Order: sequence, then structure tokens, then C-alpha cells
Amino acid sequence: MSELICITNRTLCSDDFLGRIEQIAQLKPDRIILREKDLSDSDYASLAEQVMDICRKYSVICTLHGHPEAALRLGAKSVHLPLPQLRTTGGDILRQFHETGTSCHSLDELKEAEQYGVSYVIAGHIFETDCKRGLQGRGLSFLRDMCANTQLPVYGIGGISADNLPSVLHWGAAGVCVMSGCMQQPEPADYLQNLRQAAEMRIGRNELLLYAITDRGCIGQRDLYSAIEDACKGGAAIVQLREKHADTNALIETAGQAAAICHRYGVRLIVNDDWKAALAVGADGVHVGITDAPVAEIRKQVPDGFIIGATAKTIEQAQLAEASGADYLGVGAVFPSPTKKDAIRITPEQFRGIAGSVRIPAVAIGGITKENITALHGLGAAGAAVVSAVFGAADIERAAAEMKRLAGGIV
Repeated sequence: MSELICITNRTLCSDDFLGRIEQIAQLKPDRIILREKDLSDSDYASLAEQVMDICRKYSVICTLHGHPEAALRLGAKSVHLPLPQLRTTGGDILRQFHETGTSCHSLDELKEAEQYGVSYVIAGHIFETDCKRGLQGRGLSFLRDMCANTQLPVYGIGGISADNLPSVLHWGAAGVCVMSGCMQQPEPADYLQNLRQAAEMRIGRNELLLYAITDRGCIGQRDLYSAIEDACKGGAAIVQLREKHADTNALIETAGQAAAICHRYGVRLIVNDDWKAALAVGADGVHVGITDAPVAEIRKQVPDGFIIGATAKTIEQAQLAEASGADYLGVGAVFPSPTKKDAIRITPEQFRGIAGSVRIPAVAIGGITKENITALHGLGAAGAAVVSAVFGAADIERAAAEMKRLAGGIV
């Protein structure tokens, strides 16, 4: 079970701060970190005493931030100290608390934190956030590396939302930290409930914004693996390996190498049709068409975190796929497709009806280019699945970046 941590910032809170803390504590997050960096030691201690009383009332862990002396005076059991403080105080003070944490922004800092004997680390910022406006997030590959190089629990922070939370957990985070949402949302109960529901999903909507599907016919004489890497560099958050004419052994070999490339960039790899090959190489999931293996049968035989995407061309097919355990839908063709000339067309009204009939995200597919993608705005699409618009481009990385930017305008 992933953990949900609320971090305070009273300057973001337009209503009564302690009242907001009580609202949040009632909702039972796994912990509240009192992070009020502008207060003096005495003012912080006064506020901390009140917040600790509220947290005790609702049996929520209260972690004090950056004031170890005040924490000791108040009998706090949990404290979070930035690395600069740990460097000056050393590890001795940590032994006076039941639990200690720090924040890390690199592998070097992570290793330093381990030497001090902390209990957990917060890693970030993962995505761009208003708290650090203009600074690009370190990304999921950073988070993956942090989680893979320590036995400590790692919590992701920075721009966390219901749309990207599943991907943060997928790459190894023990949980997530949120600040502005819990301080500013008019209805914190709805906000936290949405996060908890997202934590149960296998894939987030943001990962479907640009869904790149390989096609050797588009790539031509270029190397498939270089093309996949360029798509990842350009911003594809998910890549589907579509090798219709490969035998099982060849597919497994290709998928294994493709998975290694994608995972290096924090990108998920989906294998078209063959869920057994996907499992064999550690790919993240499979996409099946209407005439392929039923979603319900696949779901019975794969691990819980395995993603299943399904094609749907009607509301009935969409609802059956969702009920059977599909995680997302591919809906199209929304435009004439150069790779599937006989594909059945889906009108904007049909797409809107399909997307609105299910809770899982629907991705538009079929003939999508930079010239026509804006026509998908307002249909309820979670993103665009493209083939030639990325893999047929002379500069795949640049094309992927442009299509991702344009896809952001349709969701």
C-alpha cells in the first residue's frame, strides 16, 4: 500500500490554517509534515504543539521539519531535517528520534543521507511545479534511479497529481508528498480521495498524452532501437512495440531490447497482441485488439501491475473492456490512417460517447498528425496514439516533442 504524505505551507492556505490541518488529519493521510521554514524556533514550537495535538487526536503521524531542538522539547518522535542541517548536526541527533527523514536531489545526496542513518528520503522535484516555477522536473528516470539504489523508502514530490501518481508508484516510490493541493483545494476530502483512487490505477492519464507506436515501414532503413530511443527523448511516455510479422523468438528478442531502452528513460513499453512475450521480457503491458485474446482471460494470468490496453469502437466494447480489467482504451480511427487503410472510422460524436461511457482513459488513434490533432480538443481523449507522425519523421525526437506539446492542447 502506497503512502500519502501531506506537507504544510500556511502561506498557501487562504482559510484558517489549524482548521485546515484538522480537516486534513480527519482524512487520515499517512503523515503530516509541518514545514514552515520562515518561523523562528519559538514560533515554530508554538505552532507545532498545536499541530501535534490535532494529529494525535486522529492518530496521524506528525513529522516536524527543520527544528530538531524544538522537536526534542515537544517530545516529537518523527523529524525531517534537510541535508545541510544533517551536515552541521551530524547523525547523533537522529538517534534521539524514532523516525528521521531528509530530502535528496541526486544519487550522491542519497548515499550521503544513508550514511547519516535516516529512515526515509523524499526525492524531487519529479514534475514541474508552481512551487519551483520555471524549473524542469527531474523526471521519472531520476525517481527510478533513486528507488533502485537504496533500501530506504523513497517518496516522490513535486507536481504530483492524480494523473501522474500511478507512474510515480510504478517506478518504485513508496508513496507521494503533496503540498499545494492539500493547502489550497476548497474540498480537501475530494482531493485526497482522487489521489487515493489514482494510487490503485496501473497507469496515469499523463502517460497516455503521447503514445508512440512503432512501425518498421515508417522507420525505413533506420535502426528500430535508435528510433525508439529518440521517441523517448522527445517525450513519449509510453511506447507500443508493434511487430506484426515477427515470430515469438524474434519478438521476445526485440521487446527485451526495447524495454531496456524505454525503462532507461522512465517510459513504459507495451507489446502489441502478445502478452506472453511482454511478460517474458519484463515489458509493462500488452495492447489487444477486438479479435485478440479477451482482456478478462489475460487479466487472470498476469501480475497485478501488468497493464492491459484494449481497442474499442463502440460503447459496448468499451464497457466490456473496462469490466474485464482493461486499464485504457485505444479508440479510432479518428482520421484516415496511412498504416491501416481499411480501419473503421470513428466520428467525433462516437469518440465522445465512448470516452464518456467509461472511467478508464481513452486514447485517440488513427491518422493523427500535427496538422489535425487540434480537432480532437473537447472529445475527452486522454492523449493521442501516433505512428507515422513520430516514427515517419526525419527527426523523430523533435517530432515527438512537437506532438506531445500539441497533445497537451486536446486534453
